[in-house]
Amino acid sequence: MHNTKSLVRIILAFFILVLCVSCGVSSSSTASSPTSNHSPAADDPTQNYFSFQTDAAANYAAYGSSGYMGVAIYYKIYTNASNIITHYNTINAESTGSGGKSKLESYGYQWLNGSQYVIPSSDKNQNVEIRLFDETAYTKGIKVDGNSIAEPVRYISNKTFQFSSTEYPKTGDADLNGSETSTGPWYVAAYAVSVLYTTSMTFDYSKPKYLGYIKIYY
Repeated sequence: MHNTKSLVRIILAFFILVLCVSCGVSSSSTASSPTSNHSPAADDPTQNYFSFQTDAAANYAAYGSSGYMGVAIYYKIYTNASNIITHYNTINAESTGSGGKSKLESYGYQWLNGSQYVIPSSDKNQNVEIRLFDETAYTKGIKVDGNSIAEPVRYISNKTFQFSSTEYPKTGDADLNGSETSTGPWYVAAYAVSVLYTTSMTFDYSKPKYLGYIKIYY
């Protein structure tokens, strides 16, 4: 009887191990980064937005629905645009996704909408457009393949990017770099990062894809 119970435990342990291995990807796997051919033009409302294409087809084909989780958007608000380039040079010098993510976090970049993968997983490449605030005839929103999926908000208390003389980034906000100002302008830089879930029950990341920066004013 004792041997039978031991055999049952071994069989159960084997099936649990197989289940864990099937729910994720190897911890040594590397996600493929999104791509972007769009450079925001901060002083042109027609171009004052972020745009990129996910590499969902390749990531999904390689890792499946349990491994490829989607795309995270990291953002940071600056009052001095030159600091964006200084930080970009350091972030871009990292050779690995985990190194790039760590550098983003060291500079206080936050998840857009507070979501680790605001762009959901798909088995097809997705075209993503993000406008952070209403500007002239253009409406804020996060669009995937032309369809609106959410309104963009900051990481804290669902605050929007529609800044005004009373609603603007304050000293102490983790997503602000620079001195507090009620008049602006503000510059928001962003990076897109593909996210994998590994068999060791941790997350792995692609190298951050720089999306440029947009200008917010009122």
